[in-house]
Amino acid sequence: MFRWFRKTLTRKEHGFTLIELVVVLAILGILIALAVPRYLNARKKAYKAEGDNILQEGKTLEWAYYQQYNTFDSTGAAIGLAMPGGAHWASPSFSGNSQLITILMSGSLAPLAGTDSIWITLSGDGSSGGGSTF
Repeated sequence: MFRWFRKTLTRKEHGFTLIELVVVLAILGILIALAVPRYLNARKKAYKAEGDNILQEGKTLEWAYYQQYNTFDSTGAAIGLAMPGGAHWASPSFSGNSQLITILMSGSLAPLAGTDSIWITLSGDGSSGGGSTF
């Protein structure tokens, strides 16, 4: 009786069954389905942070210009805002007048679409506000 048991233990069958492979693939599919949305969400947050940083620099430059000339630079040319290399955002567009200005940036490189935008509004009374669409 022990000889049969010993033969059973020493005999090695190589390979996996089809059921084992299907189970492993199902587990991998579930893990990927859970991981991909989290990755894409973190990536979108990083792009929004990139845009926020650029807008914050533009806001600082606009306030410095306003302090010196008592008007906003409505073209954005005089403040010297330079886009960083590799940015996923298009260069900001400036609109408004001498006492109220809006700085708007739209997505330009994938995965950001042209409909993705981020903006900030500055007012001569010292208030500001902003928003984004994704």
